[in-house]
Amino acid sequence: MNKIDFRKRQLALAENLRKENIDAYLVTRQGGLHYLCGVFMPWRGVALVTRNGDAILFYWCGDSSRVIQDDPHMEVIEYDGNELFPKIISHLRSLGIMSGRLGVDLILGGNAQIAPGMLTASEYLELSGYKEYQIVNAVKCLDDLLLIKEDAELERLRKAAEIADYGYEQALSSIHPGMTENQVAGILEKATRDRGSYWAWSVTAGTEVGSGPRTAFSHGVTQIATDRQLRENEFVILDFHPCFDLYLCDFSVPVFLGTPNEEQRILIECWEEAVNTVFSHISPGVVIADAVAAGIEVYRRYGLYEYCLPRFGHGLGVCVRTPPSLNLNNRNTFQKGMTFAFGAHLYKPGVGGLRLEYPVAVGEKSAIQIASTPMKVHFVSC
Repeated sequence: MNKIDFRKRQLALAENLRKENIDAYLVTRQGGLHYLCGVFMPWRGVALVTRNGDAILFYWCGDSSRVIQDDPHMEVIEYDGNELFPKIISHLRSLGIMSGRLGVDLILGGNAQIAPGMLTASEYLELSGYKEYQIVNAVKCLDDLLLIKEDAELERLRKAAEIADYGYEQALSSIHPGMTENQVAGILEKATRDRGSYWAWSVTAGTEVGSGPRTAFSHGVTQIATDRQLRENEFVILDFHPCFDLYLCDFSVPVFLGTPNEEQRILIECWEEAVNTVFSHISPGVVIADAVAAGIEVYRRYGLYEYCLPRFGHGLGVCVRTPPSLNLNNRNTFQKGMTFAFGAHLYKPGVGGLRLEYPVAVGEKSAIQIASTPMKVHFVSC
């Protein structure tokens, strides 16, 4: 694997702060800590980066010795209890930043899932007590860096995707009627761990498995695995989340056990056409909303629009709550080096549900599949 230059990242963030006239940025998002430090950090930490390029990590004492051992590429100041912000303010003053604009991870956008590590209300109120500083949202300063991936990042994303391919292959070769959703989840967990994944990052129950009617909740995107047994002639959703060297994979490709009836066949046909249509529209310079609209038109043509989610993916890297968001409101264009979890969701209660979550990059001229599993429904004979 190519090495990542974390100091270069810190200096690039400092440059963005200067452009936005922000004196210092208190990065609290877990994805931001991972991006700037290269160490897994599940507890509260703050990577403080100033416009001059100073960088220091404040991290909870209960986990700080491990983080220091793993080398976070910046000095670490430990804190406990209510010491965090007083220590940060003291350090700012020692750097001569006696007042000014403090950037924080405050407003992310309209996503229903808040990115792990966003500033809490109590933290905002505490910081607001330091009247000499103006608190401003600085999410964009970091997101602009997260958007376009360097080669070392793409390497890690490919490895996470390889792990996902293997996990899916193992589940597909083992799955049969009579198994429980939990048993299938266990196969996925073991397979991905065997290949090097060390964290199931999702907050929607980790490894998700849903079968039959549990694939078809109206607009449903969460299938926590249960002891329900799989049955013939029904859909199965496998949605799992390998992680390699802090880079994430969001992976779900539909499975069908047995032979679909006519209504299920039409659902499959519509979903696969929507997937292929949007994927073919992805290339540098294309407006994201236009590609999304092309896919939605497929759902409308089949008379299935009311059962779809009108979006086709979200960002992917060290965090999944980052740009680009593939929805009708996004008038930005695809750019070479973007990566995202390409997604397609179609859930018809009483018939079944299909979900795609799949790692994709934007190449020189077109979209590139980072994984190798075909983006289509996979059938298992009974």
